[in-house]
Amino acid sequence: MFMTTTLNISAQDLNLPGLTSPTNVKVTDVGKMTQYIEQYVVTDSLTGKQDTVYQAVPEVVWQSEGVDIHQPARASRRAKATKMEGTLNDYFANVSFYIFKYSYTSINSQGEFVTLSGMAAVPDPDQTSEVKNLLIGTHITITADKERPSNQTGKLEASSDWSVLFAMASGNPTKFNASTKWMIAGLNAAAILSSFATWGITTTAVFSVEIAAATVMGIYGSGYGDSRYNFVVMPDYEGYGDSKDHAHPYLYQELTARQVIDGAKAALQAYQYDPQLKNVHLNFRKDWKTVICGYSQGGSVALATQRFMEQNHIDDEMRLVGSICGDGPYDPMSTLMYYVKRDLENQPMSMPVVLPLIVKGMLDSNPYMQAHKAEDYFSSKFIETGIMDWLANKEMTTGDIESAFKKLYTDGKDGNSAYYRDLFTKDGHAMMRNIMNLKCYDYFEDIYNNYKDKYKTAEGIPLPSGRGVMQDLHLALASNDVTDGWTPRHHILMFHSNVDTTVPYDNAERAEEKLGDWVVLHTADLKHDHGPSGKDFFAGDKNYEIVLSDNLRISQAIKKLIDLPSAGQTTNMIDNW
Repeated sequence: MFMTTTLNISAQDLNLPGLTSPTNVKVTDVGKMTQYIEQYVVTDSLTGKQDTVYQAVPEVVWQSEGVDIHQPARASRRAKATKMEGTLNDYFANVSFYIFKYSYTSINSQGEFVTLSGMAAVPDPDQTSEVKNLLIGTHITITADKERPSNQTGKLEASSDWSVLFAMASGNPTKFNASTKWMIAGLNAAAILSSFATWGITTTAVFSVEIAAATVMGIYGSGYGDSRYNFVVMPDYEGYGDSKDHAHPYLYQELTARQVIDGAKAALQAYQYDPQLKNVHLNFRKDWKTVICGYSQGGSVALATQRFMEQNHIDDEMRLVGSICGDGPYDPMSTLMYYVKRDLENQPMSMPVVLPLIVKGMLDSNPYMQAHKAEDYFSSKFIETGIMDWLANKEMTTGDIESAFKKLYTDGKDGNSAYYRDLFTKDGHAMMRNIMNLKCYDYFEDIYNNYKDKYKTAEGIPLPSGRGVMQDLHLALASNDVTDGWTPRHHILMFHSNVDTTVPYDNAERAEEKLGDWVVLHTADLKHDHGPSGKDFFAGDKNYEIVLSDNLRISQAIKKLIDLPSAGQTTNMIDNW
């Protein structure tokens, strides 16, 4: 059934055109984002007791609104406090940076030109005289166009990838409160205090508020000057934003990496030359460096982007020092093997939307899959739910889709409330054997039974010896294994929850096996599944807990990488997170 020799099959074999200079770069909007922390004195209507609460309030002033963005933000534009009755006692600016949306030309899976979009955050010239580094953010899996980076202009949240990364364009400390004498700076102070207000924490936890302030100041004190004031860019993946009418090539790693690099170069070109940005433009420091960072799909795209840079010899040009990858599907075949393993143990998939996302991505873009259709791989009843249309329309988030699965379990079809109960559990989960058709499930179960001791090792699973409906899916998945076909020249800081049931730890183990000592893998053992693990990745501290003390993980990881040389790295330069 399989070849006994190891073949090197990767997306590099798909003959994408070479890199070119960014073309048709256009800035489509410019804005300034400021987030305030407001302190309110409130009175309990029942007890008459006064208390103090804090609320984070964002303000985004867009050029498209006809507002002069170069003027100081005005208090009159701040949102009013909600669910709080009392007197505004004090407020102060916390996070401030400029943002711009842009479009650019890249290529699609057919090698044709395509217009893509993205968003970038840059330091406020009133706070710093130079840009420290380039931070390329690769975003998480989304299924709704409204979730794309270039559509995010709301409140900074500690659990949001764009929020945490964009806040790294800021960093100038401002006075917290005259009575506490604490100082706070950019990254997560606003998100932390916003969470306090959301959770209803008041002065009974004022000490925690002070710890939060001290924490962020600790991160952005003089010892961490290079991990703030960054140029942060987050391209929209193809299929979202300006390319919404296109299919999203989910897990087509080399293509997405190429488009991300085009997006980063386009943003840099716009920042340097577009007249709309002339008043916010700063020079980069002499020894600036590039870090790539992402979680979930973004984790695998970050690794793919590093691979693309190195294989195409632009890592020196981009001054790459490495990538930070969280819970990413680096090897789609080992991910699929984990799903089979779970199924044989009678454990359902916690996020069944992942399988149709993967297969649809291959059908839409991978050369091996052009003659096939979704019905070749999924059960007719699963297709009947409308899942493929939901993914194509890009109106429903993954949460919306999970809710739809729950509703199908409850409501059924045509008066038969039990109609879909052989597909889903009441919480919207599903067994792999129930959503795949029998031929597809049997094919991958057979592979698992033959290679269950090898699929997460460096040896991995051999390729099929011929072509066919199932073999082509196998080949397509294998072509997007970003651990294959290269030896890194820069460090990879990898984070993975050992109980992630959506993107399994197994494929992180294989990445470490394949890429060797270049991977510094932290095993997160907080017993958090995929979603909560993302919050650990972005909002946790160096002890791998979400606490308000010590140093937040992402800033520490960036600091470790930017302390390295961009050329001539050796594997012993970073030992651990």
